[in-house]
Amino acid sequence: MTADIESQSSRKGKERVQLDFSPESLERLEQLKETVGASTRAEVIRQALRLYEWFIYETDSRSMIQITNSDGEIIAKFRASLLHGDPRYSGKSSL
Repeated sequence: MTADIESQSSRKGKERVQLDFSPESLERLEQLKETVGASTRAEVIRQALRLYEWFIYETDSRSMIQITNSDGEIIAKFRASLLHGDPRYSGKSSL
């Protein structure tokens, strides 16, 4: 995805945003759309934005995120700094 974002006003009080995706990122978006059963790409992006917003407001860069399975076993963990704009991770995404 590039930083080239174009915004236009619409009649419904919404803003139209145009994003440029690499072919790989567009394929990832399509796969997510199918996986979550979203009707549009925009719906996937809105859901992702809600999750990211929650994540940012509920953690700080020093937080540790743990994912557990249904038995309570930790199956993954990572530092929240990964998504808090830590410069060590900048430019490492394939978006």
